Amino acid sequence: MIPVSEALHLVATNVSLTGTEDVPLIECLGRVAASDLASRLSHPPVAVSSMDGYALIASDSNQAPVSLKQIGESQAGGGFDGTLQSGQTVRIFTGAPLPKGADAVQMQENTQIHGDAISILESVPAGRFVRAAGMDFAHGEVLIKAGTVLGARHIGLAAAMNLPSLPVRRKPRVGILATGNEVVMPGAELGPSQIISSNSFALHSYVTAMGGEPTVLGIAGDTEDELRTAFKSAKDFDVLVTIGGVSVGDYDLVGKILHEEGLKQIFHKIAMRPGKPLLFGKLDELSVFGMPGNPVSTGVCSILFLKMALANMLGLEQSQTPLQSAVLGEDLAANDLREDYMRGRLQTGADGQSVAMPFSKQDSAMQARFAEADCLIVRKPHAEPIKAGQRIEILPLHGSVLTL
Repeated sequence: MIPVSEALHLVATNVSLTGTEDVPLIECLGRVAASDLASRLSHPPVAVSSMDGYALIASDSNQAPVSLKQIGESQAGGGFDGTLQSGQTVRIFTGAPLPKGADAVQMQENTQIHGDAISILESVPAGRFVRAAGMDFAHGEVLIKAGTVLGARHIGLAAAMNLPSLPVRRKPRVGILATGNEVVMPGAELGPSQIISSNSFALHSYVTAMGGEPTVLGIAGDTEDELRTAFKSAKDFDVLVTIGGVSVGDYDLVGKILHEEGLKQIFHKIAMRPGKPLLFGKLDELSVFGMPGNPVSTGVCSILFLKMALANMLGLEQSQTPLQSAVLGEDLAANDLREDYMRGRLQTGADGQSVAMPFSKQDSAMQARFAEADCLIVRKPHAEPIKAGQRIEILPLHGSVLTL
């Protein structure tokens, strides 16, 4: 068995960046920028007004109140063609270009209108209510860095930068293969000793949330021929995730057939609970994860290792969810040689601090409790007993994957 930290390092260093594709801006939400993005223009392109009011020469208002002659108006999308002289003003609207010669705007609430004679009731300094050209950003300025997960604000910014499409990382293609004679799809009639293939659907959601493109490949039975056929059909994916069949039972054939098909094993078995039997290796360029069959084991391994793989393939700088701190809600005994990821619920203590309450039962087949959990309480190998009230490390389950 290898430690969790070593397994994470091996995953990160044995996957490659996906390629780049140009995607229409409207389809870029949740995608990862493949290169630095520079603006094609300055914003605003010219000085504009930030208020409805009157453009003027600021020094004309020094002795306010003062009367200025209105000689025209400037609207957003239009403008005033002439040049403002001392003693003159131009009616201006929010977003409209500042006329030549003007260096300030007085908002209309501080004016009075008498035909074309405009009384400026209060003085304004130069630059007041003026958005200078390039105040937001300049032509050629890099505003979105490579590795950014593009949210709604980035999409709006890219549009303002005059970018109709963006170079983004291709989503890693992930094939998900359930194995076992006992496994059937939801909705099927269950035979004796059969179970639902819930892991396939959980993994589909994990991969989607982590920025990948999942495909459920169905179920391969516990025969060598079915497994070989399934593995050969997965060669066009970036990642193959198998479910079950990687332990040491007589019908745990996944590891055996993978090796016979040429798997370069990078590791098998991690000093962790749950998830010990995890297998990781390469079939040529295909990265292969052999997940344990228990659903909580699959979930924890996905949050730790599959997330690491997909994040590195997408070029994300933050490829591992950082641990947080919380107060332990009840005593815990000493830990053994495996790093433990205990499911728990977060509560708010009387002092406002987060309190982590471990569930009394931690069986890796208990999906209902896993769905109910807010966090994983992380206990290092050979950790000493710990009392309630002491601080512990947790891995939050809300936001522990990319939320797109």
